[in-house]
Amino acid sequence: MDDVMLRNVQLIQLEIAKEVKRICEQNNISYFMDGGTLLGAVRHKGFIPWDDDLDFGFTRDNYEKFIATAKKNLSSEFFLQTWDSDREYGYAFAKIRKKGTIYQERIAQDSDANCGIFIDLFPYDNLPNDKNKRRKLITKLTFLKMLLKTKVNYKPWMENETINWKRWMIYLPVRFVSQFVSKNRIQKHYMKIVKVANTEKSELIYPQVAEKLGVWAMKKEYFSKYISLKFEDTFFSAPVGYKEFLTDGYGDYMTPPPIEKRKNIHGIIKIDLGSK
Repeated sequence: MDDVMLRNVQLIQLEIAKEVKRICEQNNISYFMDGGTLLGAVRHKGFIPWDDDLDFGFTRDNYEKFIATAKKNLSSEFFLQTWDSDREYGYAFAKIRKKGTIYQERIAQDSDANCGIFIDLFPYDNLPNDKNKRRKLITKLTFLKMLLKTKVNYKPWMENETINWKRWMIYLPVRFVSQFVSKNRIQKHYMKIVKVANTEKSELIYPQVAEKLGVWAMKKEYFSKYISLKFEDTFFSAPVGYKEFLTDGYGDYMTPPPIEKRKNIHGIIKIDLGSK
């Protein structure tokens, strides 16, 4: 993807982000810029120049309120993609996609899921205070996420142009098990497990995109309130503890990575910006 195409994709993602902001502000739903989007806001006042996506996060209660509200209020230009609205979709978090566009990821090229240009919406749930319970929770959820991807014909071992044989071997038993369990059963089991610590007075929350113990586990105090930070031409919500959040996630976040690591990560193999 050349720089001009990437910028055009980013501008469509920004358009989607403004729609999320509109819905949240009109319906008193708290949200925040997440991951590389938050980093971009702080370090670049917008997109990281080589970043190919945009992320928002929500605590679980706000996430569920947003999904329910967006089903009724989302502009007709966009599609709210969840594992319920798109039965071929294989993630435990939502995306909003721009209709009439294509943004095909390599790992999902054999899936029939909607593949328009998107932004990610990540629900954050509590992590158990007990480390052993925490480890068991992440292990179970990671396996269920792998089952979901396999069930809808995603191929995570194809993130690059060649097969990652180590990952292919890891998924081999998962592919076998997936033949004997329905997608509905996987989803129900996942939702039962993921909320198990949400009634605890936990010190940590984490997003459903995380698949390793400790990765993106954040202190709840970072989200005690929200502030506004500029991102491109718009101000979006950010956690008040955004500096600590970024330090936990990236370390020295104000120093860009070396040039060889400045690349997009989604393995996009086909792009169509649609009609303007």
